[in-house]
Amino acid sequence: MNKKTRFLVSLLLVTMLFLTSCGSNNANTGNKEEIVDSKKDSLNFAFIAETKELDPHKSSDTLTYIILSQIFDTLIKIEPDGTLTPALADEWEFSDDGKEITLAIKQGVKFHNGDILTTEDVAYSLNRAIDSSYTSKFTAVMESAEVIDETYVKLVLKDTYGPILYCLTNPSISIVSKKAVEEAGDTFGTNPIGTGPYKYVDWISGERVVLTRFDDYFKGAAAIKDVNFRFITDTTSAAVALESGEIDILHNPSKSDKQAQVDNPNLEYYETDSAYYYHISMNNQSGPFADKKVREAVSYAINREDIIIGGLDGNGSPVEVPMPPAAFGYDPEFKHNPYDPEKAKQLLAEAGYPNGFTASFKINQAPMYSNPSQVIQQQLREVGINAELELMERAAYLDDVTRNFNYDISLYVITALIPDADYVAYTRLHSSMLGNGNNFTQTNIPELDEALDIGRYSLDDNERIEAYKKVNQIVKDELPVIPLMTGKYAIVANKDLRGVQPSTVDFHYVHDYYWE
Repeated sequence: MNKKTRFLVSLLLVTMLFLTSCGSNNANTGNKEEIVDSKKDSLNFAFIAETKELDPHKSSDTLTYIILSQIFDTLIKIEPDGTLTPALADEWEFSDDGKEITLAIKQGVKFHNGDILTTEDVAYSLNRAIDSSYTSKFTAVMESAEVIDETYVKLVLKDTYGPILYCLTNPSISIVSKKAVEEAGDTFGTNPIGTGPYKYVDWISGERVVLTRFDDYFKGAAAIKDVNFRFITDTTSAAVALESGEIDILHNPSKSDKQAQVDNPNLEYYETDSAYYYHISMNNQSGPFADKKVREAVSYAINREDIIIGGLDGNGSPVEVPMPPAAFGYDPEFKHNPYDPEKAKQLLAEAGYPNGFTASFKINQAPMYSNPSQVIQQQLREVGINAELELMERAAYLDDVTRNFNYDISLYVITALIPDADYVAYTRLHSSMLGNGNNFTQTNIPELDEALDIGRYSLDDNERIEAYKKVNQIVKDELPVIPLMTGKYAIVANKDLRGVQPSTVDFHYVHDYYWE
């Protein structure tokens, strides 16, 4: 492969072209660059849980990622629609073998303490992240980073990895000040110093994290001066605070409040398909579902729309490929087997079950699983499969089902923490991932492995897309899993707050916001 420089969205020209979103009214995201002054100087942004840590290399949860994204910058930024743009790296170039990335670091960027960002800070940050157990989901493929000169840093990989640029967008791979970290030691997370649009001011446990605008931000000062990230763990109290104007924006509002918030003329409701998807997992090696005809029968017995209505209160979208819409490689045109209960009964008879059979349907007892599972149970019953629901505590479920394969059929969710098909499809379907909570359907299909390997190791976007089309077809033909649906990420805000967008990866940037 020839050396390839990648600017702006050059790696992923087709990334996320298929995503859709909607608001209670037509979303007006505005253009912050045209806004000279914001009509209000402050913002109250509420979560229904408290963040855990503000040291990026010790963080692993979405709520923390949102706050980190205001304080720190990454080398590459993932936009709310999933596309990639330069951040602290102006450009990047892959070596011929795809195992090294040379990154040109933006010059003149300031940290909040006034120090100038250097390539030494960048290499230090990458190596610190690589050494952290919290970031292994994104750094496992990385070997080390080294300074080339005052402009360039080289990141060395253990192997080629198609989604590597996505890894560099995650807030847990943010760039920190080497000097500040070494001075603070283990307490860096209590007084974090980054290059982001907002500076840390205070953290009042149980109440809020307070930030203020960094006027020397390299992309220009934010329109809103002060930001309070409020923690309101009671969803009813959070909804009331939003309606009264006590808070201005609420992350992940309760689904039960959706209609009232959509109907409220003072609010704007934003949502988009999430980065996770539900799938029916079946034991491909033992029990009745080891027979492909039985798995095929299940695929025809399933009505995705009814599961979304009955199991997710209508807050979801059908998924017919083994990856969520937020993932690179997702094909919205591909169609799985349609709902056809008579076809399902015919296939069961051909498999030797004209009168159906009884199977163990083990699931995590959490409502996000139990509610849709009850709808699935009824749909299977209608074609002759008596799927006996067994609700299990999470740890017991993970041991029994995902590690010991002691089940017939199950329902599971996997999230594309890297918005790429590899993160979810390879983990669930490649034969090398058998056991350890990953490929617990015991799928072992050489042709599928080959397509997944191309998707993982190729650095050619078109080749990767074609590989995932093959993955989709093989999954439809062999049915190791049955893709079902995705849920929604939602955020609701005061109607006068502009620049808000729903995010496919649940990242939100206050720098883009302004009051109208």
